[in-house]
Amino acid sequence: MQRMNGQRFGQWTLRLDAIYCAVLGTAVALAADQLAASIALPALVLRLSGVVVVVWALLVLWMVLKLRLRNALRLVLGVNVLAASLIALCVFTAGNLIAAVAVITIAIDVALFAVSQVVALSRLRTAALAG
Repeated sequence: MQRMNGQRFGQWTLRLDAIYCAVLGTAVALAADQLAASIALPALVLRLSGVVVVVWALLVLWMVLKLRLRNALRLVLGVNVLAASLIALCVFTAGNLIAAVAVITIAIDVALFAVSQVVALSRLRTAALAG
């Protein structure tokens, strides 16, 4: 199997990140009342967080089209590190084990997107040094 180059991999990871954010943000916004029962955060905070994540997803797609790939990857990487940290802190608001596991799982997912962006940046740097 051939390894994806940095350009393709970078675009792929950003698009997949945007899709993930759109789906997750929509789900959180729509289920805010139910989630508030398991996570000790107000439904309004959860709903607004979901909407912000959907807007972020659209912004990431815009970045793929309009920004230099390296800049987009760096920006999304930074936001993903911050988001994974903030999401992980929400584990302390979880009212039960299932909610805690769900919160940690989402934090890990977001952290893995950050890792994929580091890999893409590394591949871009390697290609630039080789060529």
